[in-house]
Amino acid sequence: MQQQYEFSRYDDPLDVLRRFVPTPLKAEYRIGATRVFVRTNDITLLPAFPLGADLEWAGERIFQWKLVRDGDSRGLLGEPVFLTSGVLTVVEMGTACLLALDHERRELLGFVGADVDARTHQEFLVPFLCRMTNEAFEEQLFRGLPGKGEAND
Repeated sequence: MQQQYEFSRYDDPLDVLRRFVPTPLKAEYRIGATRVFVRTNDITLLPAFPLGADLEWAGERIFQWKLVRDGDSRGLLGEPVFLTSGVLTVVEMGTACLLALDHERRELLGFVGADVDARTHQEFLVPFLCRMTNEAFEEQLFRGLPGKGEAND
């Protein structure tokens, strides 16, 4: 039996890449020392872990996730294939999931196919997104060190 999701349909022939899909659902979370703001068009794509108790921590790191349920994309998750170029990391997991992480802007954009159920999302994709978020900050730390990434002038 296929699971049906409540998400807003988006059909704009001028936005083939779906860059402007409305994401009216919002939440914020704390992942370690990082405050993550999540926007989505599907409530099942909101992470199912508790909100951080101390959301007003000074000196925090901020990250944004935009997770879009793509009702036209079918298939199950495949093995992650990474493509990194400069400040952008793209991860493709078959036709079911495409993620793009901008290290400079601290933004993660994800398209999740209709066949990825809530359990798979919560048990596999959310921890994967958390790792990507944490690794983005670790890489930023190393980029500023001499001999690691960019040169210091």
